[in-house]
Amino acid sequence: MSPTSARKPWFLGVARWYAKRRVAGAFDGLFVDGLAEARALVRTRPLVFAMNHVSWWDSFVVLLLDEALGTESHCLMDAQNLARLPFFGWIGAVPLRRDKPREALADLKAAAQLVDRPGRILWIFPQGHQRPSHLRPLGLERGVSLLAADAKADVVPVSLSYSFREAPQPSICVSIGRPCTLRRSGPPEALERSLVAGLERNDDFITAGRGEYEAIIPPKLAARVPLAGRFLARFGGGANA
Repeated sequence: MSPTSARKPWFLGVARWYAKRRVAGAFDGLFVDGLAEARALVRTRPLVFAMNHVSWWDSFVVLLLDEALGTESHCLMDAQNLARLPFFGWIGAVPLRRDKPREALADLKAAAQLVDRPGRILWIFPQGHQRPSHLRPLGLERGVSLLAADAKADVVPVSLSYSFREAPQPSICVSIGRPCTLRRSGPPEALERSLVAGLERNDDFITAGRGEYEAIIPPKLAARVPLAGRFLARFGGGANA
């Protein structure tokens, strides 16, 4: 039985506005690699998107990526947290009773039925809890493999990093990889490799500017040179005379 979606389009618009405002205020841009390819891909078939889980900001990132992709997204969320914060259901969250294995399997099967048409995607955080993006292995759980098998869908790896560049605030970097097919049995090793490769691409962008990352939230260009740096650039020459 498919879960009843509480997604409300009117509230989704408000949530996206709020997410943009918060992300723009707290971060020096949101940069995405592989966005054009993913936009084309989601129009061809339903998919599962699997993202590493770093912080509570991740839900804002999913909201903004959903808008940038032009998709109808749902996202698995811990059932207890969803009951405590029901407005997440209004933006597409569906429950996963992680503390009860048998019920969790039923929730995965039900959620898989939402992946039934092109343009509709289901997000999952396969680590099951927040974990720093630099730790290896990533600690992926088997639920993503079961979900993909029940949905008969490929899994798109979405690698998420929060890193400092040249500004006082960190940037959000997202690398969307190519879809992979997971076996129902066994650990999701192919997804692990793809997510790690995406995190490494994010690191290359942060440290060397490599990659074709699109800014869906622009960086704060004025913040590139802090006030103290501007002061030294202006008056430093006179001090050396």
